[in-house]
Amino acid sequence: MDISSKNRVYSGLTLTEMVIALAIVGFIFAAVLPQFLLATKSWDGRAGDAEAMQNGRVLMSHINANLSQAKKITAVSASGVTNGYIEFEDAVGSVFRYEIGPDGYVRFGEVGSVADLAGPVSQLQFTCYGLADMDNATVDVSVIRVIKVDTVFVNAAEAREDMSFSAEVFIQVGSGGSSGLTKESTLEFDTSYGKYPAIAEVGAGYFLCAYRGNGGDGWAKLLYVNDATWDISVRAAYEFDKKNCSYPALVQIDQSHYLCAYTGDKNDGWAVILTVNVGSGSISKGTAYEFDKKNGETPALARIDDEHYLCAYEGNKDDGWAVVLSVNVGSGTISKGTAFEFDKKKGKYPTLSPIDNEHYLCAYEGDKDDGWAVVLSVNAGSGSISKGTSFEFDSSNGETPSLAKIDNEHYVCAYEGNSDDGWATVLMVNPSTWRVSRGLKYEFDATKGKIPVLTQIDDGRYLCMYVGDRDDGWAKILTVNSGTWGVGEGSSLEYDTIKGKYPALSQIDEDHWLCVYTGDKDDGWAAVISNGGGVEP
Repeated sequence: MDISSKNRVYSGLTLTEMVIALAIVGFIFAAVLPQFLLATKSWDGRAGDAEAMQNGRVLMSHINANLSQAKKITAVSASGVTNGYIEFEDAVGSVFRYEIGPDGYVRFGEVGSVADLAGPVSQLQFTCYGLADMDNATVDVSVIRVIKVDTVFVNAAEAREDMSFSAEVFIQVGSGGSSGLTKESTLEFDTSYGKYPAIAEVGAGYFLCAYRGNGGDGWAKLLYVNDATWDISVRAAYEFDKKNCSYPALVQIDQSHYLCAYTGDKNDGWAVILTVNVGSGSISKGTAYEFDKKNGETPALARIDDEHYLCAYEGNKDDGWAVVLSVNVGSGTISKGTAFEFDKKKGKYPTLSPIDNEHYLCAYEGDKDDGWAVVLSVNAGSGSISKGTSFEFDSSNGETPSLAKIDNEHYVCAYEGNSDDGWATVLMVNPSTWRVSRGLKYEFDATKGKIPVLTQIDDGRYLCMYVGDRDDGWAKILTVNSGTWGVGEGSSLEYDTIKGKYPALSQIDEDHWLCVYTGDKDDGWAAVISNGGGVEP
């Protein structure tokens, strides 16, 4: 028997040791608990921000979709009322209403049976204008065409800021009872392949289309639109590059000659003069010219004068380059000036809009896929290029931008934003310093708005074609308020429910446009888009 085990003494914690242990635990909790509470508060804050952002986007999208298709406004609160309402009649004669309910939620529905839609909000304000006076707000429902909507969503998270949202909606009233965008006709102009199409007007209903064909080669086709029936037909076809052609860009030299820049063999930069003979229905080419032997992807073109053209493109290592191309239509030859690197980090998908004969606004996808813009200055005589101060117009994302000129100092820019949604803003150019700034950003498609392309309809309205959700083809009218330089939207149209990638536009007349795009199975498609007869003042 082990007697020593019976006599073993087990020691316990003394009171002093217990106090020290409790003090240590207290210190640990004192250090950890604030961090835990801070993390919880931060998480709650982010959740509150996300909820307010999502609710705001849903509400703005809902209001845009409904008001843009309204037949007319029937009642609206005064512009200074923050707890506002609006009533409108839809296409079948039903009258709907947006208002704030007693619980702070925005309510929507037919008059007399509204229900909660989104919220809570502390502001729902409607400011309306007529086309004849965009400076002074009105409640005269007979003249209202533009509606500015402002709302503030209450953030559920403690000590987090409420979120403000704004939108501008254009109410279209078509002549003869027609309104909104419609599709008049379609044509599958290449049943094998038709990627990255570009288009330029020839005249008298004819249009030149350049694209990547089957096998990766470069093709050009002469399309004809019958303005009596809006039928589209192919009048000529020509293979201008048998090796490779991607992302062609077209610009008119004269009614018979067109400069085509494209990404050619080994992704080098190439250009060629295409000659169109409408009478014989034929296309031919001059001598192809390699303007960049390292890389020349996604080129954009802008006319300087009859003999000189600015070409911006993605160079080696994805940096941004520009060069002046000189053309000789008599010999069919092309030469170039000194190439200029306008962005040493990244310059993808550039787009150009002339300011004057010596200055051009260039928007592009820059470093980290952000949206950038810069003014390029050109000396056509020497072929030299310089630049102003680069401006980051979207620090989150600014892919595949497109520009449309408003006036010499203002330009609409549509682009693919964060999460592939569609955004637009007005870029402003200071002619004294050539610095660029912007107005408020506007999300014209909260789901998807890829590869947008813009063209002007009339003062204040611009047609935007883009790739929507599921890669289908969408058209939307964007509106610009020249008083605030804010962007809004009008009617929209899903012109191809299957696929509508890489759209390009050319105007037929004041109410019709020819859109070429990559459709189902990557075939080449064309569609005539109509504005529905214009807008009555």
